Amino acid sequence: MRILLTGATGFVGSVLLPLLVAKYGKESITVFVMPDDPFRRTIDAYDLRVVEGHVECRDDIFRAVDGSDVVIHLAGLISYWRRDKERLYSVNVQGVENIVQACLRFNVKRLIHISSVGAVGFHKKRQMLATEETPFNWPSSFHYMQSKRCGHEIVRKAMRDDGLHAVILCPASIMGPGDPNISTPHNQIYDRIYRGFLFGSFAGGLGIVDVRDVCAAIRSAVDRTDITGIYLVAGANVEYAKVIETIAAYAGKRSHVWPIKIPGMILSIAGGIMELASFLSENRPLISFAYGRLSGWHVYYSNKKSMDAFSLTYTPFESTIADSCRYFERAFLPECPA
Repeated sequence: MRILLTGATGFVGSVLLPLLVAKYGKESITVFVMPDDPFRRTIDAYDLRVVEGHVECRDDIFRAVDGSDVVIHLAGLISYWRRDKERLYSVNVQGVENIVQACLRFNVKRLIHISSVGAVGFHKKRQMLATEETPFNWPSSFHYMQSKRCGHEIVRKAMRDDGLHAVILCPASIMGPGDPNISTPHNQIYDRIYRGFLFGSFAGGLGIVDVRDVCAAIRSAVDRTDITGIYLVAGANVEYAKVIETIAAYAGKRSHVWPIKIPGMILSIAGGIMELASFLSENRPLISFAYGRLSGWHVYYSNKKSMDAFSLTYTPFESTIADSCRYFERAFLPECPA
């Protein structure tokens, strides 16, 4: 089996790649990376076939997909900053279109497309869990969700009209050990709690999934050729304040946090002002208008379909946080004992 993996140097890719190499052998794996990828070093040790390029470039993707039996498409862009609108649609829509067309052109046997829970609809109240069938209803100003939905629909259309054999996995917010990038949002939360103080919390809640569970779902999707369709990959539904409190507890830094809930309306106004300022300064704002709105909602998801299909047992939320803290200490805090 010849497998192409995009997004190999990202959070999920960094955890998934060694699992794929161990199971299928390095001769079976090709990775697609950007020429200037700052985390290229994370794959160099595996001595794999590497194809360089950009997902937005049709020729680059066709060159990478040619000869593959299975394509795992992880590459994507996450941003709630309005300034990134064009890039979001370029990567998350045109990139997916290129992947799908290449899979059809070269008769790829199976596409595993990693989408997002943001590609399905949502409910603002915690009592209601969104499912794979919840109608898409994200505001038009949420360009990340809109772009992921467009990519999602491209894959679905190819499955329906062109016979593409595909699985669409929609992870919730991914946490857990193994992210090599200190700048990602969840690593920044750990960094603030370990090295300084964190005052305030979003008022809402979110779906969380352990990165190892996402990888387990991907591996099952590769092997279970009888399964197609859309699956939400979500472990726990948790309030933002609970996330902060749990990280502080396992980091031994309870005195470093004051998770007072700040209303979403206040944060959306602040985010709007910061975004306006960012167009002048060209610096990324601390929070955007869209995420300020989102911060006050309890956006929760059902995992029943994925549990039934892939026989998944999701990692308990506290285990995810505990293991994340230990990883963060080893990777980013050299003063901590091994």
